Amino acid sequence: MDYFGFAGKVLKIDLTTGEIKKEPLDIELCRRFLGGAGAGWRMLFDYLRPETDPFSPDNPIIISSGALVATGAYGMVKIAATTKFPIVATRDHRYYVGSSIGGAEFGTMLKRAGYDHLIITGKSEKPVYIRILDDKVEICDASLYWKKMDIFDTTDALKEKYGKNTSVIAIGLAGENLVRYAIAYIDKKDSLGKSGFGAVMGSKNLKAIAVGGTGKIKIADKERFEKAVEYEKKIFLSWGGREQWLKMGMAAGWDTFKFTQYPGKRWTREEWSRYYGNEKRRESIDKILACPYCLLDCRIRWKIPSGEFAGEVGYGSPYSKGATSGLLLGISDINKMLHWVTLANRAGICFYTSTRLIDFVTQLYIEGRLTRKDTDGFELRRDYEFYLELFDKIIKKQGIGEILSEGWVVTGEKLGIKPEEYWYCGISKGTDIIYEARTAKLHPLIFGYVTNPRPHHGGLHTLTVLVNQPIEAIRKQIEGWGLSKETVERIFTPAEYTGKFNIGRYARYMEDAMAVKNSTGLCAIYTVFGPLLGKELAEIYSAATGIEYSAEEMIKAGERAFNVKKLLNAREGFTRKDDKFPDIWTQPLNTPEGKEELTDYYKIHPITREDLNRLLDDYYDERGWNKEKGIPSKEKLEDLELSECSDALNFVK
Repeated sequence: MDYFGFAGKVLKIDLTTGEIKKEPLDIELCRRFLGGAGAGWRMLFDYLRPETDPFSPDNPIIISSGALVATGAYGMVKIAATTKFPIVATRDHRYYVGSSIGGAEFGTMLKRAGYDHLIITGKSEKPVYIRILDDKVEICDASLYWKKMDIFDTTDALKEKYGKNTSVIAIGLAGENLVRYAIAYIDKKDSLGKSGFGAVMGSKNLKAIAVGGTGKIKIADKERFEKAVEYEKKIFLSWGGREQWLKMGMAAGWDTFKFTQYPGKRWTREEWSRYYGNEKRRESIDKILACPYCLLDCRIRWKIPSGEFAGEVGYGSPYSKGATSGLLLGISDINKMLHWVTLANRAGICFYTSTRLIDFVTQLYIEGRLTRKDTDGFELRRDYEFYLELFDKIIKKQGIGEILSEGWVVTGEKLGIKPEEYWYCGISKGTDIIYEARTAKLHPLIFGYVTNPRPHHGGLHTLTVLVNQPIEAIRKQIEGWGLSKETVERIFTPAEYTGKFNIGRYARYMEDAMAVKNSTGLCAIYTVFGPLLGKELAEIYSAATGIEYSAEEMIKAGERAFNVKKLLNAREGFTRKDDKFPDIWTQPLNTPEGKEELTDYYKIHPITREDLNRLLDDYYDERGWNKEKGIPSKEKLEDLELSECSDALNFVK
């Protein structure tokens, strides 16, 4: 059959047997789940057995290219890397299922090679990498790269071998050593896998995936598609902030960032800006990098301008990582933090998790709650050189570094401490949250760190990630996703515990919209700064694929996909008790600028623990789920035509 919008094949590789299969894409799966992440979650439901260990050969990796990737529509580049993640999420050592979302060139090349999804199972006896060029697929010896080359060097070597248009996902030493929060990198500039996607690759002895494609994607209605894409282009070329964005990429958001991620230690925001603000950022920006078909280039190649690391080059988006961890750890030299981020990216380790664990145990050691006996004789102190030494021990799993490499839950168990006490952002399902709720205030991206089965924002961006946006603009954006008048009224009917809008009800639909974005391949930035929402996205999708969708039907498909993701985690025993708001959220944050408390988005209503639980009730109610258990009801699954997945409910005790 002819496929429009899609490449039309699923590539399956068994690393244990070496078997390679190519199967036709199930178009009905796309009709129900759009494609991309949604289709990947539904496929994983069939492939993954409950209670499979994340490091088992039986834990699949499914890499899904978004439905509109490689079609020529702008901003459509995202892949979803779906698996069971190895970070220990609970005290009884359960693991969650989810997707890492990444961009760069991989999704485009995978579809041009002829594949919408890549399914990897098994474990190779020796280190290997996968090479894909159109119909030619090989499992290749990686002995030249394994534990000999970092992510940057591996990527460069494979691009040199196979051509500069090859896209590479690679892991470094942290993934090879199975550090539980190891990440992978795509083309050196975009990451996959806070919570350990890189370690899952490492557990399979899979060093890298290199893909190149020369094919083209067919479009169902070219004239209609070109008209829709031209409208999309017009929107973003006229956006007032684009010129500044193209100059600074992801570094451009300091004026918002300094409010939403302020750790509240050591320095005022003015002092923090002096060390890490726009002027300091501009000094090291070398070039802004774009993904294919992008009008809002955001990734950065940086070059350290001075100091002991002068001339060093790195890639990605280092400034938020460096700024928050620099403040937490007391390092005022941005160049030192850029160097550290580069070390992390080369080794393939989550910079957020590693530096926050270092901050936590160092402070406990200084307070006398940990001793040399706990740290394998290693003296912990607030010193940059020491930090790098401990960081290296984590990557190599040496001494206390081996304990910290296991993540928050296991570190707490082995050192007799409580990770929930960590003073910045909080911990959800064994995972450190990136944004500080008390300074950012309550909006969907913050709320989603608790309700999302894998605690990450995953594209849950709305206007509310910006500070103090007009209520009319927020409402208009929500309406743009095709929600009914009654639904919008429920969201914007205030109560004594909500502020001007009900974040529980609001977050439900933005999670569904997130699933739509991750299924089509749309970069989340495009839905924050411009009106590319349900109606516009449905028009592009319909024209490209020939599968007619309205805005209302797209959000329904997103809901269907999100419910499957929730069911995957219900099978692992995750229920409402795991959707727990961090205790520190309702404790005041004392900063050099005064006390910060959790409030609604507009800083009018203080949010209490009771308020949070009522908002969670509203979230489950809006989803039509069982409030007591926090999982989909049988009636909801029937409504979504997901009865074939209802057996997952039997795993919930």
